[in-house]
Amino acid sequence: MLSAKGLFTVMVTGSLLLVGCQNTDPVTSQSSAPQSSTMTNAENKLTLNATSLANYHWQLLAAKDKHGRPLSVLETIKDQVHLSFYVDKRANRASFTVGCNGMGAEFTVSNQTLKMGNIISTEMYCQEVDQAERLMAQLMRGNSKLSIESPKESTTIQPLLTQQLATGEVLVWKGTATPEAKYQQKGDIVFWEVNHQLQDCPNPNQKGCLKVRPVYYDDQDIKTGVGDWQIFVDKIEGYNHDSGIDTVLRLKRFTVDPIDVKGKQFVYVLDQIIESSVVN
Repeated sequence: MLSAKGLFTVMVTGSLLLVGCQNTDPVTSQSSAPQSSTMTNAENKLTLNATSLANYHWQLLAAKDKHGRPLSVLETIKDQVHLSFYVDKRANRASFTVGCNGMGAEFTVSNQTLKMGNIISTEMYCQEVDQAERLMAQLMRGNSKLSIESPKESTTIQPLLTQQLATGEVLVWKGTATPEAKYQQKGDIVFWEVNHQLQDCPNPNQKGCLKVRPVYYDDQDIKTGVGDWQIFVDKIEGYNHDSGIDTVLRLKRFTVDPIDVKGKQFVYVLDQIIESSVVN
């Protein structure tokens, strides 16, 4: 079983007829950590600092060499090249991947300059992306200049982050807001077991609802019990249900209060798949 404390973020939404309401205090995403020097783009009012970087998950949009030519080893797999920032009271950390090993380092941002510390990495063998992984680790070392902007034609806030490397290469990243930034609060951590077999939904016009139950762990990540099975009435974005696999999911739960619904509702974010087992 993978550690229940692990981090992997894929957005999901939905309503659950399972967990009771537990209020969370609204906070600014990642706001507990000290902020570095701030740079504001006057045209589109975006602020560049460690916290604003951490408010988005970044996907590679373009990679160019020092002559402006495409770095094909990265551009051909750009959909799976990701960069994230995390701020903490002790140290800020950046993590990035090209689809295999996780790499990361401590970082600071000051006067539009990103400074990366020593890069560490997991050590899986990644034959197909080995060259891209080595190049990415090389590019992310040391210092780079940053600029951030929001395309005027965009109907949603998906800023572009341009990273000018000291050696002349340029990486352009597209940002998608983290759920913490979107909902302006920290998510409560909950765990669900998802049964492989879909159930009839309360609404006869809705096909195939998930059967789920809460799972409980202690501080040592040891499973201590489970709750009752219930019906999950909404689809989970980013979750592809497999009728041959039972899973346990670690989720972040956010409290929302929509105008058209009485009482508080919840939005859920998939943080990690904790267990998966094939059903015979």
